[in-house]
Amino acid sequence: MKIKRRCVVCGKNLIINVNEDRTYDNGHYFGKMKFPVGKGKNVKVGTTKMFGRKMDVVQWNGKEKK
Repeated sequence: MKIKRRCVVCGKNLIINVNEDRTYDNGHYFGKMKFPVGKGKNVKVGTTKMFGRKMDVVQWNGKEKK
């Protein structure tokens, strides 16, 4: 079976081959994602160092949809 999807990272079109034993190739599955919906804010919960720079870590405090 073949599934057509668009890459979330780069936007390229993917054709994912799913085998009978439920393995696949030509893509990666990252699980279900939650997206913020409605009113809410990103609240700073900490900081981290990435690529030699200090960056804020935030968390959405509103409703989410899978």
